[in-house]
Amino acid sequence: MFTPKREKGTSYFHEEIGHGNWLLDGAGFSPTQEEEETSSTNAAPAVIVEKPRDEVAILIEGKVRDTPSFWPDCCIYKVPHRFRRGNEGFYEPRVVSIGPYHSHQGSFPQMQIFKLKYLEAFLSRNKLSLDQCLGLVRTWEAKARRFYVDRIDLSSNEFAELILVDAIFVLELMIRRQFFEYVDDCDRIYRKPRMIEDVFHDVLLIENQIPFFVLEGLYDLVDNSSKRTLKFFVELTHEFLKVSVKIDKFGADRAPVPGVNHGVKHFVDFIRCYYLPLEDEKHEYGHRVYEIPPSVTALEDAGVKFATTSTRSLLDIQFNRGCLKIPNFRVDDWTETVFKNLIAFEQCHDHQVKYISELMFLMGCMIKTSKDVDLLIEHEIISSMLGSNVDVSTLFNHIGQGVGFCQPNYYFSLCKKLNAYCKSPWHRWKAILKRDYFNTPWKCFLQLLQLYSSC
Repeated sequence: MFTPKREKGTSYFHEEIGHGNWLLDGAGFSPTQEEEETSSTNAAPAVIVEKPRDEVAILIEGKVRDTPSFWPDCCIYKVPHRFRRGNEGFYEPRVVSIGPYHSHQGSFPQMQIFKLKYLEAFLSRNKLSLDQCLGLVRTWEAKARRFYVDRIDLSSNEFAELILVDAIFVLELMIRRQFFEYVDDCDRIYRKPRMIEDVFHDVLLIENQIPFFVLEGLYDLVDNSSKRTLKFFVELTHEFLKVSVKIDKFGADRAPVPGVNHGVKHFVDFIRCYYLPLEDEKHEYGHRVYEIPPSVTALEDAGVKFATTSTRSLLDIQFNRGCLKIPNFRVDDWTETVFKNLIAFEQCHDHQVKYISELMFLMGCMIKTSKDVDLLIEHEIISSMLGSNVDVSTLFNHIGQGVGFCQPNYYFSLCKKLNAYCKSPWHRWKAILKRDYFNTPWKCFLQLLQLYSSC
């Protein structure tokens, strides 16, 4: 039997204990509580080694920190690519940049000179100091920046200068339009008919907007003698825009109320407000399906009658007892620009019902060919200032391209009624009889005589 050799000076007792500890270590031997406390007291503190951070994680965190904040105030957008492609002329300024989106270095240098001339005249006539106006604009900087969806990479000084110069340019443009005596002989905008047309075009673009509250705040500084009867900026805006977009025709119930905060965001939003239905209008919305309406020609073949109506809203299209009533729609050189920008605003903004988008989609479905336009012009529903009816049908087919909808569907009930009417055999037979056999009293008499003779 093998016996381990005992070291000199070591008893068998100590040897067995020591040897036993060595044999039982990790095999079920548990030290006492006292031994644990002693061991923990004498042991060196544990060193925790942190794992090196992933370089990509650090990079992502930096990008997150640099991401601009999103605000509910956002309402001035860059037009999405699906609308812009092939239609750049309807969304990009021709002669003047207003706001930061198109104010890149060297853009429209001649117009920058005109802006400064307008600024000088505005301050002089109203006895205002540049420091006073600039100080006011600086107090609005944070709020004004939040109106633009894209991040504005301008310093505080650059942003304040841009907003002040552009806002006063727009104000002076509006005031001179209303009070022509302020237009001097050297005015390079109002003395040049082609130029003012292009400037008006640029003022209506969604990418070319100044926050409405900035314009309104600066207008409050204008001397009352210069305002005449237009004491409130909302009145001046109405007078300025109605020339181009014909918003006056909807009657007094659409007129702006002086001294009331309408919550208007910018000029495009101001125009849209005029087309909206009144809050007390009862309307049946569709929440699940969309119905494509028949064309105007198909509706006429089914015996639908057409009539125009003077109504409170351009959206107020009604169909009752076989008669489709549509408010008069004037088509001119401004129509496509105005409605394309209204649609772009609606498609980008958080509107529960996209009224203008749905209206243009509806009209685009009903107006397929120049024959459809002929019928609507015949019934005085469309008043066209364009060259031909082919141009009108092309315009309506282009305006609604790329439009998307959210629920609910404003024209669901109308389209459902029109489709049901056209699918009814009785309505179609009645229309054929009326058109082919009973369109004149004499022809009706001959048909009855022929029927009598055959009996």
